Amino acid sequence: MEEPSFGEPQIGVAIAFVVIALALVAIFALVALQSRREVPLEEVRGVAYRIRPAWLALLVVLLSGAVIGSMFFLPYTRGADVGAEVKVVGGQFYWSMSPPDVPAGTEVDFAVTSADVNHGFGVYDPDGELLGSVQAMPGYTNHLDLRLDKPGSYLIACLEFCGLGHHEMAARFEVTP
Repeated sequence: MEEPSFGEPQIGVAIAFVVIALALVAIFALVALQSRREVPLEEVRGVAYRIRPAWLALLVVLLSGAVIGSMFFLPYTRGADVGAEVKVVGGQFYWSMSPPDVPAGTEVDFAVTSADVNHGFGVYDPDGELLGSVQAMPGYTNHLDLRLDKPGSYLIACLEFCGLGHHEMAARFEVTP
């Protein structure tokens, strides 16, 4: 089984997180050092009560914008025509797929279920990048819709510990030119 490669975006995110965290710590330390004088409660209460409605409105606008904006990036079907349905059954410690291949450029609906315990169905492209994942559960069928444009051998791996042979639970799915 090939190891999935993790690109450099994770390193960039980690560096940005550390820089932002350090900046916040520095700002809090600076404010704490400069605010050593005692402030009367009435002065604090007056400022806080004036700022509170504007702060609430700003938070509502920002959070609503984030929720609405993120809906465009959810990995759900957007009414695309499915070119092929691949029935997938996971078991300890195998994947069974029918059909075992599709032509490149096909919109594929993976209908995933399990024969025994929960499994994590993950699809990696020929370069080792995770394209999508879904739970494989006994008695229930989950769907994962992916457009597979790149010809080659796609790795199917179990992403949830399912027993002693979990580390060997991998299969190949072919995308033909």
